[in-house]
Amino acid sequence: MGKFGSKSIAYRPGRLFPFYPPYQSPAKYWKGPFRFFDLPPELRDQILRLILLEWDSAQKDTVHLFLTCRRIYEEAASVFYYEVLLDNMHLKGTADPFLTGPLTRVSPRQYVRNLVIRFSLKEQINLFGETYGTALQEMAEKGRLQDLRLEVGSLFPNPDFWGFEDELSAYESIRVTNKAGKESFILAPLFITKAPFQNFLKFLDESKIPKITLFVDAEDHETFWCLFHRPHPSGKRCEGEWKGNSKMLKVQHSNLVKCFKGARAEKPTWIKDCNYTPIAPILRNATGNEET
Repeated sequence: MGKFGSKSIAYRPGRLFPFYPPYQSPAKYWKGPFRFFDLPPELRDQILRLILLEWDSAQKDTVHLFLTCRRIYEEAASVFYYEVLLDNMHLKGTADPFLTGPLTRVSPRQYVRNLVIRFSLKEQINLFGETYGTALQEMAEKGRLQDLRLEVGSLFPNPDFWGFEDELSAYESIRVTNKAGKESFILAPLFITKAPFQNFLKFLDESKIPKITLFVDAEDHETFWCLFHRPHPSGKRCEGEWKGNSKMLKVQHSNLVKCFKGARAEKPTWIKDCNYTPIAPILRNATGNEET
């Protein structure tokens, strides 16, 4: 048998196995109900997360929790509505009820921190100059909104997908103004010159929301968006149908605003305007770099 110093290992002092105290029933330490608000805020937050987000609770249980008292509602709503996704693709030009009505002390949307809105470009973009614009500004100024992600959904199943374009979808000559004040012509759909799209640009430009990101459906989007999302790694032109694994493409909306804000439909009236100016130089002049 091996030796450890002058003593056999078999007779070395000390425990070879950890000591576990005998089992004690929790009932022994139970002292009855306690005040929930006596707990630290961090612990209350973890309890509410467990109940609302991790535990398989029924909808009625959440409602009952909200109805306990106003203070419970405020803390629970901050957890429950922390992140919200509004998929408006099924709404045909109508506003999502979540973003309508006055902002009150119990309005769920005042507790939203991260919001995602997925919408149809033509059928709902007008709402950002109306209902949505007002509601989102209130959520940032009076509520807790910090991060807004806008996703322009696929053209399918809109008429544009099948090639049945209306007059506003047709690509015509559009006069745009760059940051240097120079005007040039590009080919773009007429609807970018109309009030709904221009109000959308105004919302992006003037919003007080700390962070706004804009995305378009990668596999099916209007070709004018291609001027403002990243180029394809292969070097091929996207042309509204991105080939790859990406589901959404991020749009450089600051470049979008600088290029299209104040755009107007106008035919070239003199010879030097007859050659359409490529979009890349316009963006370089507007932004000071070549990022598109």
